[in-house]
Amino acid sequence: MKKPNRIALRSSLLISARASRGFTLMELLVVVAIIVILAALSLGGLGFAQRKQALEKCKSQIKMLETALEEYKLDTGRYPVAVDNGSNTLYRALYWDSNNDNSGVGTDTLQKVYLAELDPSSNKQGWSSNPIASAANTIKDPWGNDYNYRSGALASGATNTAAMNPDFDIWSFGPDGLPGTTTAGTDKASLDNITNWK
Repeated sequence: MKKPNRIALRSSLLISARASRGFTLMELLVVVAIIVILAALSLGGLGFAQRKQALEKCKSQIKMLETALEEYKLDTGRYPVAVDNGSNTLYRALYWDSNNDNSGVGTDTLQKVYLAELDPSSNKQGWSSNPIASAANTIKDPWGNDYNYRSGALASGATNTAAMNPDFDIWSFGPDGLPGTTTAGTDKASLDNITNWK
């Protein structure tokens, strides 16, 4: 009869004793640390994807506003003249005013809506500042700030020297919501602005 190997027997006993004890504190801490690192990486990636999606949505909305303004000009012969930051001017010209003269008083029996997505009751784009249609509504960017609009011509017909484009400017202050000090976008607050001129 063959004698059992004492070393093999002793190591198998140690392994079975260790397996019955469970995990050590160090092993548990390593596992928890790995889980935390994986969660942080996935949340960071999710935040990056959300920021990128908001930027793309803003660019898409600016393109939609540009297209609606071109249609507005075809019908009226001019672009709307901006008042204040222009977001209310855009809303009134493209959705609210039925006679499209920015007066807020509808005189035409047929109202042309240039951008149906601005309807606050549907709120498909999340653009409206108010869930109820009102002449005071503004158009919001993906970060909840008003879009800005500036016409290339003043009400007098003179050229607007502040405009970057000869027809009109549309821009968002971007994720930080800060206007910056230059329209050229060279200072830190204007670097994230999304515009139709660059």
